[in-house]
Amino acid sequence: MERGPFEAQVHERPNQFNTSEVILMNVRHGMWVLSALVLAPLVAAGPLLAQTAASGSSDSPLAASVGSATRVDVGPTVDGRLDDPVWMEAEALTGFVQFEPVVGAPASEDTEVRILFDDDAVYVGAWLYDVNPAGIIVGERRRNANLSQSDAFIVVFDTYQDRQNGFVFGTNPGGIEYDGQIRGGGGVNTNWDASWNVATSQDENGWYVEMRIPFSTLRYGLQDEQSWGMNIARYIGRKNEEAVWSPVPRQYNLWRLTEAGTLQGIEPPPQRVTTITPFILGAAQQNLPGQPGTEYPFEFGADAKIGITPSLALDLTVNTDFAQVEVDDQQVDLTRFNLFFPERRPFFLENADLFSVQSSRPGSSQTPVQMFHSRRIGVEGGQEIPIEAGARVSGRIGSTDVGALYMRTEGLDGVQDANGWVVARVLQELPNRSRVGAIFTERSSTNLSDDYNRTFGVDGRLGIGDEWTFDALLGFTDTPELDGDSKIMAFVGEYRSEQWQLSTYYDHVGQDFNPEVGFVRRIQRQLGYNAYHARAMRFIRVPQIDWLREVRPHMSYTTNRTLDDGFKLFERVHMHSHIELESGAGAMPALDWELEGLDRPFAIAGTDIVVPAGTYSGWTFWSSQNTNRADPISFSNRISVGSFLGGTRTSLSGGVNARRGGTFTGGVNITHNRIDLPQGDFNTTLTRLQARYAFTPALSIQSSVQYSDQTGVWTGFVRFGWQDTAGTGLYVVYNERQLMDVQGISGILPRDGLDTAERTFVIKYTRQFDVNGLYQSFRN
Repeated sequence: MERGPFEAQVHERPNQFNTSEVILMNVRHGMWVLSALVLAPLVAAGPLLAQTAASGSSDSPLAASVGSATRVDVGPTVDGRLDDPVWMEAEALTGFVQFEPVVGAPASEDTEVRILFDDDAVYVGAWLYDVNPAGIIVGERRRNANLSQSDAFIVVFDTYQDRQNGFVFGTNPGGIEYDGQIRGGGGVNTNWDASWNVATSQDENGWYVEMRIPFSTLRYGLQDEQSWGMNIARYIGRKNEEAVWSPVPRQYNLWRLTEAGTLQGIEPPPQRVTTITPFILGAAQQNLPGQPGTEYPFEFGADAKIGITPSLALDLTVNTDFAQVEVDDQQVDLTRFNLFFPERRPFFLENADLFSVQSSRPGSSQTPVQMFHSRRIGVEGGQEIPIEAGARVSGRIGSTDVGALYMRTEGLDGVQDANGWVVARVLQELPNRSRVGAIFTERSSTNLSDDYNRTFGVDGRLGIGDEWTFDALLGFTDTPELDGDSKIMAFVGEYRSEQWQLSTYYDHVGQDFNPEVGFVRRIQRQLGYNAYHARAMRFIRVPQIDWLREVRPHMSYTTNRTLDDGFKLFERVHMHSHIELESGAGAMPALDWELEGLDRPFAIAGTDIVVPAGTYSGWTFWSSQNTNRADPISFSNRISVGSFLGGTRTSLSGGVNARRGGTFTGGVNITHNRIDLPQGDFNTTLTRLQARYAFTPALSIQSSVQYSDQTGVWTGFVRFGWQDTAGTGLYVVYNERQLMDVQGISGILPRDGLDTAERTFVIKYTRQFDVNGLYQSFRN
């Protein structure tokens, strides 16, 4: 019998067909057509690009821009109107060019930016003219909201002018605060919440931005007069256009600081930041794990930041704040990999990128190995472990970035002993995007001398020209009861040009590599593996088709094999195309051939099904689509159909998001999986509902409800927030979690609860005090 492309291939036992597989076999010829659709752009790329070599770009030279900042005695009032006469003393920065859709072409709307500074702060004023002010998209009024889904304005300061690290400040017409840090010229870490001010206004000529960024918020060198790297971007939402002050080649983005311009004439003071951020909270907790009944905890604590130099700071914490930790997003777990949940606690978020040492994946958000993951501290098995106190030093000494952290956690009976936690990091930036660094982490029990875990690592990056980047990570762990292979070796190479992106990586993870203060996305504990990957992507623009912006066909090969005998744990051939329309909508069809190797039986979470050991392979087609996410109502969906562990899997997901101006945003997303296996059939459904209403950028109420019938867990929260600077303010939070009866359920809504719901009601107030500012006010 001829085997169709989606039909599962199962070795070591005969295949069994069910109804879904028969349907798949009947459509196999259509699947080959879809395969051709996915690969056709890659095959045709050569002659097509020969015809359109200059498509999507301008003949203008991409020269870096240069501008000046102007000192004033007294800065302007930050009200968003830009009517203070002092603004006219500054040089107008103009000449913005497109990054999208046509690189280097003049921006379609006029933009002027002026930079001022006084003894205390940098001031940024932006005149964002628009011939159609009614078409301005206000965007969501939420701190660090996605600015690409509205009109927006962003400025990036590279204060050390090392072309690798920077501070990001942005806003939309709704006047939100968007801030982050750039390290190593990569992405932006928006978990950094800075203390600064912004205001916006709008009239018949466009919209306007006024920012005040205290020098105490920034880190910089010791020179009296400095030049900073700087770039500025403007998003015009209705046109799906991005304009920049200093031109950026299409293969990069705004965070590529080697392409930034220069801001001259800055004279920052040699001041040192000193802030204290106390918090106080009262709560009612009912039926928490290990705590039956109702309790009424009362807590207080504080974080402090003390500037040692303008570029180096000491952070202290006492009774670390957990109160803003919201409900984690639930995830459907149908794989053998352990799940990763991100950090949300404020103390750990600042400078998190300095301590981030990981095996990277070009073109992917996955990080299989993280040498340090702060969520290991104070959280175990989903339960909070109280943190007594901690300290962190981070910043720059000379040209070297340094960081050190110590935390002490209390014990929790039956969960975790009292521990001390240590992290040390050093990183030296080198020319042309290169760097070298080292990291050390340790967890040690305060009760047992032989209960410890240590991680040692070195990492480096080498940039060659503008196109080539190579990354390496070497390390090992030391755990008393483990004496096998405890090494980690990771190597990544990437080539990036306007037409091509090529990448490859190799990982070696020993079976006893065990970073207890880090994270490893491994298939199972004490199973070492080698991973190999290669990927090629082509970027195609066809100006003759006015509704099509870009097509990005790519193809990759990945395999994971055990260290001892080379047994294939995973193998995939991936063929994929990104199709981006001028309207902002897009589609991503893909065809995968995958192999899953089970060296032992695999129990699927939330079911009684156990898949026998063996090797399973087959084809899967999937595609995701979305309308323009900046529209008042937007839609997205994903469909996947193909083989799964000797059977078949059909997956459907869909989401609807709605927004009304800058006040209301909401959405619902449903993901459904239908699994047919020889050992049994089952379905999973994950439902997520979210809503938020913003009275002002600082005053809002939001809610989220999630339900997974795979785990039977229903979670939800409601949070009222009245925010002050740097994410501080008043918060009123209600959380609920309940285990539901899912017997016979395959749907969206839960049924009867199996146990009493866990409930928490919290009122918390936190305030940041600038000690230097208070001292100056007292003197005056």
